[in-house]
Amino acid sequence: MMKKISCLLALLLFSSQVFASATFEKRFKITRDDQGRVVSVKEPGLNISFSIAPYLEQIKENLKYEQALMKQKGDYDLEIEELIAPDAMEKGDANSENIAYVVRSMRALEQIDVDAVFSSPEFKNVISAYEKKLSDAISYIDPSIIAKPNNSRFFYKRHVTYQVVTWALNFAKKRLSSIPILNTASYVLVEVERMVRERRLYHQNMLLHYLELFPEGELGFTKAEADEIFSSIYESQIPWYAKWESDAAAANWHSYGTNKFYTSFRAATSKLRANRMRYSSIDERINFAFQEVVADGQDQIVNLMNNDSMFNAKPAVAYIKSEPHKVRRKRMILQLAGLGVSFLPLPDFIKNIAASYMKSFYEDQKITEGALFAHFEVQEDREMMLELKKQYLNPFDRTLILE
Repeated sequence: MMKKISCLLALLLFSSQVFASATFEKRFKITRDDQGRVVSVKEPGLNISFSIAPYLEQIKENLKYEQALMKQKGDYDLEIEELIAPDAMEKGDANSENIAYVVRSMRALEQIDVDAVFSSPEFKNVISAYEKKLSDAISYIDPSIIAKPNNSRFFYKRHVTYQVVTWALNFAKKRLSSIPILNTASYVLVEVERMVRERRLYHQNMLLHYLELFPEGELGFTKAEADEIFSSIYESQIPWYAKWESDAAAANWHSYGTNKFYTSFRAATSKLRANRMRYSSIDERINFAFQEVVADGQDQIVNLMNNDSMFNAKPAVAYIKSEPHKVRRKRMILQLAGLGVSFLPLPDFIKNIAASYMKSFYEDQKITEGALFAHFEVQEDREMMLELKKQYLNPFDRTLILE
C-alpha cells in the first residue's frame, strides 16, 4: 500500500512539473547566445503597441461609477470608512485623519465634469504628447525583457520613463490653466508611467514563483543561470539614484539575487510566525509570498511580503474567498482618492502624506500578486486568474491571461 501511495505521489509531482514546464514555456521565452548561454528571459506579451486609451477609459468609467453611487447612496461615506476603518480601529484610531482624507478625497470628485475634462482639447494635447514620448522610452528599454542575466547593470542604466514623467508634468503646467484639467492630467501622467513600469515587476514575481518551486532544469536553465536570473530580477528593482546598490549587485552577481530572495523569504516566514495569533487556521504555504489562512471565519490568502498599509504591519490580505470583490473595490477607491486629494484645500505636504497612505494599501501588494497569479496559472484555475487580473487594475497588461 505504501509503495502504491509513494508511486502515486511521485506521479503527481512529475505531472505537476511537466505542466509547470509547459506553462512556463508558453509564457516566457529564453534567448541564448552562440555559446548557448542564457542572455535574456522575455515575456512576449509585454511587447505590444502602447496606447494610453485603455487607462483613460478605465478611469472615466470608474469616476462616473463612483459619482453615481454618491448620488444614489445616503451611506456612501460610511461604506468608504468601513472599507478602510477596520485597519485603523485595530490601532485604536477609528477616527483617523487619514480615513477622513480618503472620504473627503472621494467627495471632491463628485462634482467633476468627467466628460468635459477628458474631451478638453488642451487635455488631449498634453496626453498625446506624453503618449508619444513614453512610447519612445518604452521602445528603448524593450518591455518584453524581464531578466538579463548576462548584464549586471542592464535595468539600472535604463531608468528613463521617470524622466518622461518629469517632462510631461512641466509641460502640463505650462499648457493647462483649468485646475480640474491640470490635476486630472497630472494624475494620469504619473499613474500611466507607474502602471507601465509595474507590468515588468508583476511578471518578474511570476517568474520567481517558477524559480522557487520547480527545478531549474525543468525550466531550461542551469543552476548558475537561474542564480543570475534571480540577480537580474532584483537588480531591476534598484532605484535610479542608488548607485551604491548597483555596484554591490555587480560585485556579487552570482549570489546577489538568491541572497535577496532568501532574505525576504525568511522575513516573510517570521512575519507569519509573529502574526499567527490572528489566524484560527494556518493552511498551505503557496510560495515565498503567499499563505492560505482562516481569519475572522473567512478563508483568505495573505501576502507575507507586504504590510497591510503604512500604519499596519500585519500581512496584507490578497484575497477573501467569501468576499472576492472586496480587495478590488478597496483598491479602486484608494486609487481614485489619490486623484481626489489633489482637489482638497490642504498644504502640499499634508496631501503628500495622505496620498502615500492611500498608496500604501495597494501599490506594492498588487505587484507581488504576480507570484500568486503564477500559482493559479500552474493550477489551471482560470477563475482565480480572472479575479486576480481584476484586482490588478492594470489595463496595460492586456495579455496577462494566455489563451
